[in-house]
Amino acid sequence: MNRKTGEIVVPTEPVSRATKITGFTFKSYDKSAGVLQFQIKNQDGSPTDLIDATVRLFMYIYQGEEKKEFPIFDNQIITESYMQGIVKYPIPDMLLSYEGKVDANVYIDFPDGSHTDNLAFTFNIEKSIIDGDVQLNGEYYFKEFQQLLDGVKQEATDAVNAALTNVDSTIEKANQQINEFVEGATQAIDQTVDEVTEQLQATQTKIDTVSQNVTSAQNNLKAVEDKMNQTNQQIGDLGKLKKIYSNSIDFGGYDYSGNPNLMNNLSFSDFAVQAGGGAISDGGNFLKINKTSGTNLFVMAGYKNSAYYLTPVLPNTTYTITYVLRKSSNFVSQSGKRIFLRYRLNQNDVTNNLGELILDSTNVTAEFTTYTKTFTTGALINPNSYYFQVLVEEGLSGEIELSYEIKLERGSTATPYQPNLLDDPYWVGKAPLGENIADPTKKFPIKSSGAEIYTGTMTEPFVVGETYTVTLKGTKPADKNFRLFNPGIAGYGNLSPVEGVTDVWSLTVTVDKVAADPRIVGINQTPADNPGACQIDWLKIEKGDTRTQNISEYKYFGEGLKDSNNPNDYSWDIKPEYTEKGLNDSVSLTEPETILGLKNFAEGLQSSGVNVAVEYAKAIDTDKYTKHGAIYLGGCAWLAWETLTFQKTEGYAKGSYIRLGADGNASFTYSDVPNIFGGYLWLGGVCQPDYTDGGFGSYHITVENNFDDARKPIVRVIDSPSTPVKKLAVRGFALVFAPAPTENSQVKE
Repeated sequence: MNRKTGEIVVPTEPVSRATKITGFTFKSYDKSAGVLQFQIKNQDGSPTDLIDATVRLFMYIYQGEEKKEFPIFDNQIITESYMQGIVKYPIPDMLLSYEGKVDANVYIDFPDGSHTDNLAFTFNIEKSIIDGDVQLNGEYYFKEFQQLLDGVKQEATDAVNAALTNVDSTIEKANQQINEFVEGATQAIDQTVDEVTEQLQATQTKIDTVSQNVTSAQNNLKAVEDKMNQTNQQIGDLGKLKKIYSNSIDFGGYDYSGNPNLMNNLSFSDFAVQAGGGAISDGGNFLKINKTSGTNLFVMAGYKNSAYYLTPVLPNTTYTITYVLRKSSNFVSQSGKRIFLRYRLNQNDVTNNLGELILDSTNVTAEFTTYTKTFTTGALINPNSYYFQVLVEEGLSGEIELSYEIKLERGSTATPYQPNLLDDPYWVGKAPLGENIADPTKKFPIKSSGAEIYTGTMTEPFVVGETYTVTLKGTKPADKNFRLFNPGIAGYGNLSPVEGVTDVWSLTVTVDKVAADPRIVGINQTPADNPGACQIDWLKIEKGDTRTQNISEYKYFGEGLKDSNNPNDYSWDIKPEYTEKGLNDSVSLTEPETILGLKNFAEGLQSSGVNVAVEYAKAIDTDKYTKHGAIYLGGCAWLAWETLTFQKTEGYAKGSYIRLGADGNASFTYSDVPNIFGGYLWLGGVCQPDYTDGGFGSYHITVENNFDDARKPIVRVIDSPSTPVKKLAVRGFALVFAPAPTENSQVKE
C-alpha cells in the first residue's frame, strides 16, 4: 500500500541544472509505505513513451564524508504507465535503516539506442521516535551487507542462472561473515544484523523467483499493461509503412523469419579435392563426395587462385553453423572412423577450427539429417583467411552427400536456412543508398605492392566533428591492414572485415582533425615494412554512420506494416525509373491493365467496392472519451477497438467491476458485422490518467471474457487513487470473428 507518495516531475531538457531538493522525508518506521513516483516528460511537456525503455535509478548515501552507492535491483523499479511515463520506486526497508541525506539520479535507456540523463534530486531518511532504541550503523551496513550483495547482483538476465549455482556457498559465506561480526557486537547491532539477514534472504528469494519464471500478481498486471501498450503502439503504427530495398525479388521461397545467413551462397564450383584418394561431383542441390582409397580424404571450399574467400566472423562473438548430410547406399561405415566438417580460419600460419562437427561414420543415416554446431570466437588476428573443409577418415569408403545449403548465423539457436542476402545478387537493405563522395575519376581495380595503395580527391572535404563510413572491396596480405588517412596527419583507423561478405572492409570514424587539404583521402597498408601485393576493387565513402551497398541504385522497393528482415513481409514494386511507361492519374476500372510502377490510391484500394489490404475503418476521435474503429484482417477476422465512458455518482474504487454495455453505454456495435461465432475475443484493456476525472495518478484495469455473454466482457479496477473515480473511460481491444465487409460496412457512432 502506497501510503506516503513523493511525486517528482522528471523533465527532459538540454540544460545544466542544480540538484532538485525535494524536501521529502521518510521515517525508519515507514515500512512498506513509502514510494517515489516519477512523472517523466518530454522536452515539449508531453508524457514520455516508455515502451521497451529502461528507467535506471541510482542512489547514494553517506558514511561520514564518504559517498557510497545504495544497491537498486531492476525489478524494484515499477513502470505504472508506459504511455503516460509514470514510474514508481517503493522505498525498501533496508534503505530505511539508514539515517541522513540520499542523493539520487534518473537515467533512461530507449529501445532505439539513445540514452538520457534526466534528473538529480535529494530526499531524507530520519529515524522514527518509536525506533529510538534501535542503533543504526551505516558503517556496518556498507562494510558487510554491500559486500554480500555484490556476490548475488546480476548485470544481465543470462547471468542469473550462473549466480544461482553459487547461492548456497554465497549464503554460507554471508552467514560466516555475519557470525564473525556478531561475536563482538552489541545486542542492538544483533538486531540490525537480523534485519540485514532477512533482507539478504528476501533478495535471494526474488532472484530465485525471477530465474524460475514464477510470475507474481504484480508481474501479471505489468504483463497485461505491456500487452495493451504494445497493441496500442501497433495500432498507432498502422498506415506507417516500413521500406526496404533490393536488386532482386526472386527470394527463392525460403523462410526468412530466422537469423540472416552469413555464409557464402555455395555451389559445386566452390569445392575441390584438397588431398587424399577420392573425387567429388555435383548432385544438383548437394555435393557428392566419393572416397575411394584408404588414406584420409580432404575436400575444401572457399579457396581459389591461391586466395581464401569465405565470409569472415567477428571476434568474441557466438555463432551457430548448420550442415545437412546423408550417406549413399554404397557407403561403408566403420565404428570409430569419423567424418569432420570444419569452418576454418588461418591466423599467422595457425589453423583454427571454428565450427567443427565430428560424426562417427556409423551414425550417418541414409536420409538427409541436419547437424548444428555452436561456437564462440576469441580474439582474431588478421582474420581474412577463411575456408570450409570436409575430412573423411581412412578406412571408410563410398559416397556421402553434403547439401550446399550451409548456414552460418549469429547466436546459439539454429534457424531455417536462407541464402546470404548480403551478397550478389540480392543486395537487400533498409536504408536508401548513400552518396559516394570518393574520387569519381579513379579507375578500379587498383593494384599496388607499395605502402601507399590509393590516393584520391573527394567531392567533399573531411569536416571536423562529422562522421564518415568508408568501405572497400579488396585483398591484402594476411599480416597487413587497410588504414584510412588524410595525408599529413596520423591515420583515422584500420578498416575491419564486414561480417557476411567476402573481402569487404569498413570503418566508421568521426573526424577529429584534418590536414592542409581535407579533400585528400588515402588508403595504405600497415605496418609499412615489407609491403605485399594489395588490390582495391572499389571504394565508397559516405557521410554518416551507415554503410550501404556500392551500387548505383536499387531496382525494387518493398513496403510493409512491420519492421522485418523477412523480404516476404513486404509488398514489392519496381522503382519508377525502371518503368517502361508512365502512369496516368487514373486507372481504368473496366479494362485489364498492367501497372508498372507505384500508384497512390488516395481513396483506398478496392475490390467489388470493398477496401482491401488497407485500414478498413479509421479511428474516430471527436474527444478523449470517444475512440473506436476496426481493421479487417482478412477471412472472418477483424481487429476492433473502442473507448467507452462509464459514469457513477459515488465513483469507482479499487475492486469495482463493470460490464461493458452497462451504464447506458453500448458495447462494440457494427451493424454489418453480425456475431456469428459467439462474440468477441478480448485482448485486454487499459485506462490512462487522461481518461479519468475526480482523482489523480494512474489506473490499472483488467478486461476479462464474460462467458455468459461474450459481447459484454468484465472490466475490473485493480487500484485507484485516494479519491474514487467518478468518470472512467476504458479502452479495449478485441479480435472479432465476423463476415467480410461489404460496401455498406461502417463503424457506428
